Amino acid sequence: MTVATKRIADDLIASLPEEERIELAEMLLRGVGDFASPDVEEAWNKEIDRRLDEYEAGRAELHTEAEVEARVRNAIDEARRTARRRHA
Repeated sequence: MTVATKRIADDLIASLPEEERIELAEMLLRGVGDFASPDVEEAWNKEIDRRLDEYEAGRAELHTEAEVEARVRNAIDEARRTARRRHA
């Protein structure tokens, strides 16, 4: 990504409400067409079906958005700490 493109993206993120950012992201994705290979698309569809089957059978462990976000943030923080130790 060029510096100019990054600056535009940062400005848009800062200035647009969330709903408009979502609409913009969807427009951008539509603009690139099929960016996944048929093999990747098929693999994702199988994974979606598998997860849906697990959910419908009551075998899926469900988590709230807040729980998932906290786990991701903790993983990112831990990765940063590990990287700092390696580079120190």
